[in-house]
Amino acid sequence: MNIKSLILGSAAALVAGGAAQAADLPVAEPVDYVKVCDAYGAGYFFIPGTDTCLKISGYARTEATFNEGDRATQKFDLWARGQVNFEAKEETEFGTLSSHVRFEGDVGKGEDGNIDLKRAYMTLGGFYAGYLTTAGIVDYAGDMYGGDYDLGDTEAGQIGYNMALGNGVTATLGIANNKHLGDVNGILPGNGFAGQTLPTLVARLKVDQAWGSVSVGGLVSQARYDSAIYDNEVAYSVAAGGLFNLDMLSEGSNLALNGFYTKGAMAWNGVGNSTYMSDASMDGTDYELNELYGVSASLKYAFADNLWAIVAGGYGEYDDKGTTDYDYDFYTVSGEVGYKPVKNLKIIAGIQYTDRDFDYATSADTEVWEGKLRLQRDF
Repeated sequence: MNIKSLILGSAAALVAGGAAQAADLPVAEPVDYVKVCDAYGAGYFFIPGTDTCLKISGYARTEATFNEGDRATQKFDLWARGQVNFEAKEETEFGTLSSHVRFEGDVGKGEDGNIDLKRAYMTLGGFYAGYLTTAGIVDYAGDMYGGDYDLGDTEAGQIGYNMALGNGVTATLGIANNKHLGDVNGILPGNGFAGQTLPTLVARLKVDQAWGSVSVGGLVSQARYDSAIYDNEVAYSVAAGGLFNLDMLSEGSNLALNGFYTKGAMAWNGVGNSTYMSDASMDGTDYELNELYGVSASLKYAFADNLWAIVAGGYGEYDDKGTTDYDYDFYTVSGEVGYKPVKNLKIIAGIQYTDRDFDYATSADTEVWEGKLRLQRDF
């Protein structure tokens, strides 16, 4: 055996032995890295191994509140809120399939802490279903105060359809669970109130343009009395509002307007006093639907893209049709200043005055000053 043959034989043996040892080693699985999804805007990424794009957002907020009141009330409070949103989207042959989930929790306000499911709904093209703000809501308000006399920010279980009509016009029609002031869960009969037999019909027409946005919305519902022996009546609310850009003053400035009228559907409103309000009152031997209306406006002036001020006000009246006259009117005025020292951090300081005057129960009249300082980190 010559030297050449020895070297070649040794090399072949080493290769064969290395191959045998390599066959005994575990095979590494391919790594599926998280990839950015830019089809739906910033913040989305692909869920590994799927075609679904996910976005996580929310905020952490701390707020100090001083509320003028008697010694029996808690005038000063320091509390915190956290919110987390999950949005998942992917394309299908029927359009974009998406789901939206929101969790929110407070700590403070006399509570040790809670976490609530605030939104849970899906959309496919224009179709939507789940728990979300009702389509009949028309709400253009300020950051912290804003008059707050709109149709309300009311969530309910619902199914509906958004139809894009072109040129920024959208029409929405849907059905939702009925809500009642005396029925804490808004779905099942409670506290002696009769249960729903028909869903609430909600509708809205909205126009979005470069100059701003306007909406007209409403809902038709059942007035559910505190005794099932009485027949249900038709209750309803209608609202209109708009947000108008005032870039001629400064970029980011705007004017917001709201107005609404409600007959017998008080639980859908974000205003009033639920201690005295009800959908209907006994007038002799039968029920009659009560009425509520309100108007509000807010003006925002942007000194810079990170500094702004808002002044707002609102007025409303509640007309009780019962033999015990709990009619009252109410108004608020407010002002706030907001500042963003760095990206995604807001500092807002505001003050609000509220006055409520009753025609009959004058002992329930209230005049309250409230001040707030809010720190909020968005993500």
